[in-house]
Amino acid sequence: MFWDKIKDAFSPKKSVDNKENKSVETVKNRFTMLVKSCKDTGSIVLEGYVQGTVSKEEVTVLFKSGKVSHLKIAKITDGVGNDLEVIKDSYANIWFEHIDESDDFKYALLTNIEFQIESDVNKAVENPYILGLLYEYDNYYKDEDFVNLFFREMVSAHYLLPIHMSGDFKGSGETVLKKGTKINIYGTNLEGGVTALPVFTDWTALKNWADKGPANWKQETIIVRFPDILGCLKNDGGFIINPYGPKSFYMNQENINSIVNSPGYQSQFGEAVIEKKVTKGGEENLLVYPSDNEEVSAIKKRLIAFGNAHSEIKLIDMMLRVDETGTKSYLIIMDIDDEDVRKYYKSVYESCRDLLREVVYLDFATLKQADFASNMMKQEPLYKKN
Repeated sequence: MFWDKIKDAFSPKKSVDNKENKSVETVKNRFTMLVKSCKDTGSIVLEGYVQGTVSKEEVTVLFKSGKVSHLKIAKITDGVGNDLEVIKDSYANIWFEHIDESDDFKYALLTNIEFQIESDVNKAVENPYILGLLYEYDNYYKDEDFVNLFFREMVSAHYLLPIHMSGDFKGSGETVLKKGTKINIYGTNLEGGVTALPVFTDWTALKNWADKGPANWKQETIIVRFPDILGCLKNDGGFIINPYGPKSFYMNQENINSIVNSPGYQSQFGEAVIEKKVTKGGEENLLVYPSDNEEVSAIKKRLIAFGNAHSEIKLIDMMLRVDETGTKSYLIIMDIDDEDVRKYYKSVYESCRDLLREVVYLDFATLKQADFASNMMKQEPLYKKN
C-alpha cells in the first residue's frame, strides 16, 4: 500500500539509502542482552536472556545513563552454571575481564551490534539499544524506569523508512531531490482495519517486511528520526516499529501526542532556550579535557563543522566541567567579537543536542570570559581559524 508524499514533505537534502548501491554486511551471530540482575561473586557477573548468539568476544555495553563501554567477555555460563564458549537464545551469566564495579547496570544492554550515536549513510543502520528493549518490553512495561528509558531511546533512534522514488532514481548518501520528485511511502495494515507507517531499526528487521511486502520494491529507503516520522503520518495515523519482528511496537496518535507534549521531548526537540548563568563567588569547578568516546568524538566533529561554516569565529574549544554538586557539562569556549554571541550558542546547542547522552548539558563562554579556564587549556584548540 502506498501513501503518496511529495518532495515538500521532506527537507531538500535527505539521507537516501539504496542497498543495491553499497555493500551492507550484517553482523554474524548478532545478539542483545538486557541486564536483569548484577551479582558480586568476587567479580561482577551480569545476568539476562541472550537474544541471538554470543561468544567470548568484545562487546558493547550501553547504560541507561548514556555511558558506552567496550568490554571483553571472560566467562559465560548458562542458567544452571555450565561453562560455555557460546550461548544462543538462553538465560546467561556473563563475566568480563575488566569492569567498573561502580557502574549502574540496571537495564544496561550488552550487544555486539554496532552502536551508532548518529546515522551514517555509509554504514548499515543499527539501533541495538531500542532493539534490545523491544525484546524485553512485555516483561518490564510496568516498571517506570524501563518505560522512561524505552521511550527515550525510541525518540532518539534513527530508523529505516522504505520508499519508492518516482522515475529512474539511483543514488545513495545525501542526495538533493529533483524538483517534482515524488516519494511513495508504504503503509502496513494492522488488525482491526488500522493502517500504520512501518519503520525499521535495521536491515535485518526490514528484510522480514520485504520478504512479505511489495514485489517491486527496489530496496530504497531514507533514514528518519522521530520528528521525521511524525511529518510522514497520514491524518491521525500511527507508526509501527519492525512490523514483522523480531519484536514490533505500535504507536497510535494518542501515545504520540503524550510523548510530544512531555518535558523530555520538548527539551530534546523543542525550541532551544539559552539561559544566562551568574557564577557565584567561591564555586568550585573541575575542568578537564573530556576523554574520547562516541559522544565526545561526534560533538567535536559538529563543532569543527560549525567553525568552518562561520569564518568570523576564530577559535572553538571543548572541555568537561564538573561543578560542586557533581553535575557534568561540556564547556564550549568560542573566540568571537560579535556582541550577540548568544545566537551562536543557540545554534551550536541545536546542532549538538541530539548527541548529548551521558553528559546532557552544554555551557558556553567566550574566550575572554573563560580566563578561569586558561590554566587548564594546555592542548591545541579543537578548531582554530587559519
